[in-house]
Amino acid sequence: MSLFLKALCCASLTAATIAVSAPAHAQAEKHPTPIIGVVDTDLLLQESLAAKGVRLERDKSATTYQTQVADQEKKLRTEDQELSQQRAMMAPEAFQQRATDFQKKLADFQNQVRDKQERLEFSFQQSMQEIGNMIMVVSSEVAKERGINAVMARSQMMIFEPGMDITRPVLDKLNQRLPTVQFQNPDTLQRADEAGNAPAAATGAKPAAPAKPAEKK
Repeated sequence: MSLFLKALCCASLTAATIAVSAPAHAQAEKHPTPIIGVVDTDLLLQESLAAKGVRLERDKSATTYQTQVADQEKKLRTEDQELSQQRAMMAPEAFQQRATDFQKKLADFQNQVRDKQERLEFSFQQSMQEIGNMIMVVSSEVAKERGINAVMARSQMMIFEPGMDITRPVLDKLNQRLPTVQFQNPDTLQRADEAGNAPAAATGAKPAAPAKPAEKK
């Protein structure tokens, strides 16, 4: 027996038990019969116009960052080579100071790269969260139009009748209601830090780690 059927059986047994033990006036109460709709949220977060637009903006920012990182890496590599070549002509103390300064510069560069990656991911997740919120709204509207009183994500359903799937009308309404979503510039975004304090500017304190992804690529 599938997990879904087992769940239904357990629910039926529970309802029967309640009906037997409940007072007479409670037995007379009527409960709505579940009419379930199924929505493929993964597909909506992949194929909706807004989601495609968000990915396009993310890819543009990622390409810009990759170019900046490659240029900086080239400069650091050249500086490292020059330092190695000058070592024999420098006093040990002077070389050690130069090497320490270079290591600090390298560590700062690595922190900047990590910060850019976190900001880019955070901007992406913020935009996808907005799409996810609208999916909830339009799914509710489609369900009401079709007399559905319960909606479940496709990933939660093992077996269901194809007629229960309302993904297509939800996608159509989502594209009409939210064709685009603003993608916040990762360089200027603001978000709360790890301690939950006021948002820090992009040039200020290190931002908090991004929220967990809401969308599967």
